[in-house]
Amino acid sequence: MIERDERGIPALTMLEFGNEDTATLVVAWRSGRNAHGRALKAGGDVTSSLRRYAMGALNKIDSTEGRRYDPSDEQDDECSYLDTDREELLDTALLDTIFKAASLSQAIDDDLRSHSIALYALVIGNDPDKLTAFVRKGNPVQLAKKSLVALFDQTLTRVEKPLLAFDTFYDVIIRPSQVHILHQKNFETLFKESEAVLAKTSEWAESLGKALPILAESVEWLSNRLRQTSVMRRRVQSILKSEYLHQLTNDVLREKMESRGLDPEKLMDGNQLILNKDTERDVLLLLNEDLWTGDFSGEQYAATRKARR
Repeated sequence: MIERDERGIPALTMLEFGNEDTATLVVAWRSGRNAHGRALKAGGDVTSSLRRYAMGALNKIDSTEGRRYDPSDEQDDECSYLDTDREELLDTALLDTIFKAASLSQAIDDDLRSHSIALYALVIGNDPDKLTAFVRKGNPVQLAKKSLVALFDQTLTRVEKPLLAFDTFYDVIIRPSQVHILHQKNFETLFKESEAVLAKTSEWAESLGKALPILAESVEWLSNRLRQTSVMRRRVQSILKSEYLHQLTNDVLREKMESRGLDPEKLMDGNQLILNKDTERDVLLLLNEDLWTGDFSGEQYAATRKARR
């Protein structure tokens, strides 16, 4: 949650974005598992505006209630932001690129034209260990691959350099020890769905296989499936972070399967869980507590994604 000082004042308000604080505007893109970035040369008015939008984002966090981010949770209209730790930023290559900030090479026109830019970020601070990044998903480059004829001083002029357009809001605020998510889907697309992240799916499958009694071939199946579907990735990440994982003994699993109308003989081989095309959905829904019973009908339901209250 929001850090506060000894007077109870949110620490966010302690950030001073004055002229003495370096502000670097960067763009970043991916190439396979790697990330690349460039610093943009921005005029005073542009930087001032982006600083103002950054303060607006911080003020929104100061003045509203958020909740803890969970991979299987869903941000709704009543939740203006989600809190998490930097460990949740699974694309560490992209994260490192953003925080290179002023040490990045200056962008040239060809950089902006030839790459599919994933994001831009305003990185503020003087201490390299205490930088704050305000990240917006998307490509700010407009008309990068074609020219524009515009009217300047009553003269038609062909504009051939890339034009940049920036939004008035950000998707993610990354602080030294804390992350605030203003737009969950964009956050997940940037930091949890890249090729660099997909390379870690085998580790997640193996971790689940160590925590629970799962057939060896089922662990391999899960590893392959995690690369294919974001829904399964979110569920497995949530399961691995759950506080109840160590409580799931064979007896508990069988009992809960039966209470949810599932057949333990189909989902378990002796005392080991089976994960294949026929069982993966039921097993993961059960493990992630995504199965529930209607209060009045008594019917069983499955949630594709939860919105916690």
